[in-house]
Amino acid sequence: MDKKEQVAREALNYILKGDVVGLGSGTTASQFIKLLGQSDIKDSIVGVATSTASEKLAREVGIKTVDIDAVDWISLTVDGADEVDKNLNILKGGGGQLTREKKVRNKSKNYLVIVSDDKLVERIGNRFPIPVEVLPFGHETTKKELEGLGLTCQFRGDFVTDNGNLICDCKPLTRLDLNKTDQQLKIITGVVETGLFLGGKKTVLVSDGNEVKVLK
Repeated sequence: MDKKEQVAREALNYILKGDVVGLGSGTTASQFIKLLGQSDIKDSIVGVATSTASEKLAREVGIKTVDIDAVDWISLTVDGADEVDKNLNILKGGGGQLTREKKVRNKSKNYLVIVSDDKLVERIGNRFPIPVEVLPFGHETTKKELEGLGLTCQFRGDFVTDNGNLICDCKPLTRLDLNKTDQQLKIITGVVETGLFLGGKKTVLVSDGNEVKVLK
């Protein structure tokens, strides 16, 4: 079985009737949304999407969606990841929706991350750059400030987030203290959010094509 389908199908076992479900973004999360739309539980749950693309897909498969402000809390968010390290720190933002993904995660009682085994790394930020969402106003000035932290930064072409902002991909030149770097990035005026999803309670489902392992 395809790894993404396998882990997405396993995630269905974590959904209960009446749940408010955070719907992640990306290829694996999209696979989960499609399967959820085919499930018997579909009509008893409501979704909160992390992107316009996920919301559109959810509605296409018959899942009712509401705005995040319409609910007091989210039962469980199911989302993918670009990288997961041995401490279960996560790198997200390859699809550019990191701010909405983090906002939904922060309102969730439980957080379920679904990945294939190729997403497991020794340390996040070594293979892929750290995505940083940046306001368009003064974006070149913001980029210089980001580079002042010892990062090589590049804006992602003509890409614009669902929030109307830009994504600046920042590659570390040396080994970073991830928590310190996340804090330093966030205090720069013009930075909206980072793709570093550090700490926090979560469950990670990992598929190798044969079985799904559970990491907590």
